[in-house]
Amino acid sequence: MLVWGLFLSIRFASKKEILEKIQLSDIVLVVLDVRNPIGTMSSYLLKVSRGKQRLFVLNKADLVPREISLLWERWFECKGHQALSISANNRLSTLKLRKILRGWAREVNKDRVIVMIAGVPKTGKSSIINVLRGKHSATVSAYPGTTGYTKGFTLFNIEGKIYAWDTPGVFPDVRDPLERIIRLKPPEKIRDPERIATKILSRAKKFVPGSITAKYGVDESLDEYAILEEIARRRGWLEKTTKEPIIEQAGIQVIRDYLDGKIKFYVKPARAEC
Repeated sequence: MLVWGLFLSIRFASKKEILEKIQLSDIVLVVLDVRNPIGTMSSYLLKVSRGKQRLFVLNKADLVPREISLLWERWFECKGHQALSISANNRLSTLKLRKILRGWAREVNKDRVIVMIAGVPKTGKSSIINVLRGKHSATVSAYPGTTGYTKGFTLFNIEGKIYAWDTPGVFPDVRDPLERIIRLKPPEKIRDPERIATKILSRAKKFVPGSITAKYGVDESLDEYAILEEIARRRGWLEKTTKEPIIEQAGIQVIRDYLDGKIKFYVKPARAEC
């Protein structure tokens, strides 16, 4: 059964179905956004996948410096987890991911080895399946809830005896409230997008100084609402009569740019000691 989130146009897999599919699986790939792995980690998925052969796949590694990816891999390893940073879109370390799956599959004494690939929306689950299969088979969408968004569980053959579930997004029960909001629904359906966009701008300014100026060509020292106004003016998003900037439209664009990786942003892990 798939469930509708409250006031949403996206269907998420129910907890019951996620649990059932994990129980049927031999290997679990938990897909995270390497720009903010902890902020895109489902608490429920983390809980129910314990005890399985599990790999945390830190996707979108092309969007962060290599040292950040390595720091996050080290952080997970120090917590007792296996992690691998990849970029499904740019084919970075995807061969290594395939080799890991092959090695684990050889250890499973079954004719069919099932891999569960799961994560919150917009982390690149279907793109990973496409890379593993070597062809575009699982549909890929740009934003949560849009055409091509995974709506049901589909079992694909990756190679030989290895099969994988492509899953609908797991409801984003993540610790990070901002990530939860922007991964719940399409940007244009988010309430008060300008308010959410100011939080994205603030984070980008804090963690990667200069990233907003680099993307939009605006003075980063301005407050976040002033930045939205300037973005709207530069794009020609003005009220017909008053010529006031339409910051709501600018806010939607900032959210889209963040999801698309067009705003340089990433979180560094706490120092890993092990």
